Amino acid sequence: MILQASGVSPVGLPTVSPTSPPGRRADAPGRVRIRFRAAMLRRSAPCDDLRMDLMSVGDVAARLGVSPSTVRMWGQRYGLTASAHSPGGHRRYTVQDVERLQRMHAEVIAGTSPADAAAAVTVRARTSRSAKSTPTRIPTSAKASQQPAPRSRPGGPGGSVLAVPGAGPAARGVARAAFRLDEIGVEDSVVAELKRHGTLATWNDVVRPVLVAAGDYWQRTGEGIEIEHLLTQAVATALVRHAATLGELSRDDPVLLAAGPHEEHTLALQAVRAGLAERGVPSRLLGPRTPIRALAVAARRTRAPGVLVWLSLPDSGASQEIPTVSSAHRRITVLLGGAGWGADDALTSMICADLDEAVDRLRSAWLARPAGTSRG
Repeated sequence: MILQASGVSPVGLPTVSPTSPPGRRADAPGRVRIRFRAAMLRRSAPCDDLRMDLMSVGDVAARLGVSPSTVRMWGQRYGLTASAHSPGGHRRYTVQDVERLQRMHAEVIAGTSPADAAAAVTVRARTSRSAKSTPTRIPTSAKASQQPAPRSRPGGPGGSVLAVPGAGPAARGVARAAFRLDEIGVEDSVVAELKRHGTLATWNDVVRPVLVAAGDYWQRTGEGIEIEHLLTQAVATALVRHAATLGELSRDDPVLLAAGPHEEHTLALQAVRAGLAERGVPSRLLGPRTPIRALAVAARRTRAPGVLVWLSLPDSGASQEIPTVSSAHRRITVLLGGAGWGADDALTSMICADLDEAVDRLRSAWLARPAGTSRG
């Protein structure tokens, strides 16, 4: 009997039809073998569909935004391992496995230590199993509970991290999210802290330590500038979101906030603006690279009761021009913030040691403004 290809089967393989010399019929065993093979191929298709829900460690790591080594480490230390296998014997994660790891990831992002996060996930999984059995059994977590808790490492689990020694859980969670370039994670975590503790406490206890850690990481490794950029953007957005929940402020007699003529960074000023809004004080942020003389004109036009000028790096030209702002009108209070202001005796009384002092002094200037000074 001669076999010839006669097309392509529904499963992508060439179909074969028996042909025989004229006058002879194809033998039955040949037809049986061909039909049996096709039937087996069709029968295997549903099994492939079932395997589509199984994920490799690389797939899970990509979904969570962590490294594969972190996923493996969570399995080895805390028992959060894959509960299924591929036909070749490789471990594969089921939908339930991935859900556990996603809960673990969310707990860690929130600032919970990996050991405590794993314990919480394990308890939840055990409770769920006792209430209702599931087709995919999750491995017992006895190993995780019996193993001693791992020694904590500053900054979080897995690989290189932003070390924030002495910082609390919230700062550590933000640092982990920033290192993974998880902008939404950083933003949501900071918004939650702003809501619970206010702007100045969040700046001092969460944002500033992580910014310092990002700078230290760059100095130590020469890498990570993208971390600082993402962190700055996420915190700025979080401050805007927080301020939007505080209600509408008066538009009369706003204080002015401005970065110096060569200053690109305004995040601290955005924090000052949010801190003032919490206290009912309106403000206007003029943004980066504000010429001092333009600031003086704005102060005169708005009759601003207070002005804060921010410098991160020394700028002798800005220091020399500050008196033009002070002379904008008789009742103005001019304040200076940032590490860029030197020990000029003429400016010493204007320098604020931190954001808390800047917010308090600007608020005092706004409250002390004379009635009826607002302009249209």
